[in-house]
Amino acid sequence: MASDEPSYLKAAFLNIYNLSMLGGALTASALTGEYVLGAVALGVEALWLLFGPDLRPFQRAVREGHRKEQEAADRERVDKMLKELPQQDWQRAKALDELRRDIERDMANNPSFQAILLQTELDKLRHLHQSFVALALACNRAESYMAAVDPRQLKREMEAQTQLEKTLKDPAAQAIARKNLQVLAKREETIQEIQNFLMRARGQMNLIENSVRLLRDQALTMASPGQLGEQLDDLLTGVDAIQATAKDHADVLGSSVMEPLAEVVHPAPVAEGAHAPAKRGRNRS
Repeated sequence: MASDEPSYLKAAFLNIYNLSMLGGALTASALTGEYVLGAVALGVEALWLLFGPDLRPFQRAVREGHRKEQEAADRERVDKMLKELPQQDWQRAKALDELRRDIERDMANNPSFQAILLQTELDKLRHLHQSFVALALACNRAESYMAAVDPRQLKREMEAQTQLEKTLKDPAAQAIARKNLQVLAKREETIQEIQNFLMRARGQMNLIENSVRLLRDQALTMASPGQLGEQLDDLLTGVDAIQATAKDHADVLGSSVMEPLAEVVHPAPVAEGAHAPAKRGRNRS
């Protein structure tokens, strides 16, 4: 996954125009023997690296490029997950994505929204769809795992080991029966935790769908992007909590599925008097 915040200094140095001019000047200096030209080029380069990364227009351009890179990486990851979903969950994910696009269109047509503020909330909406897909895939893997497990058989094995521990006379055999019982108890606990995860995750998926449908109904009448952002933040917080509880069972659910996607990149501070949206995560300005 891409880093959370771009490096402005690195971007200033690796900028294609900067490298072209610096390389051209140094090459010309070496070919002509005009070393003063090379010294001047290095001086200008030092000034650019000192002040350039702090220029707000440059920072905005770097953030926008970084956001697009993250979006492309997330889109590739989500497309890969979509291919693994069963037909029903795939259809739900596609329908949710269509709702997301409808909301984006309606919000963009709302004259009361500033474009720089709107983009933050639309990024959250995209993030929410990605989280829905990740939850769907984790649920599918958990359900496949549970289909291969027989809790009643596990309970019978635990009862048998308990009885062995009580009836065996050999201390070493009793210790083995006790260890077997401990392992089986851990398996039972893990199965219960996965069942709890399934109930929470499926419930959160339903909540995401219903909430996005409500947002679709409200999109044209909202007074500010912040109204959208507050509702999206609540949904994303719920997803984060479910993902956090699933990390102990990454071997079953898939570590890549429960890995958080790139966080939403917030815009630079807006002019005084403007209303900034509710923020989720660190400010990237």
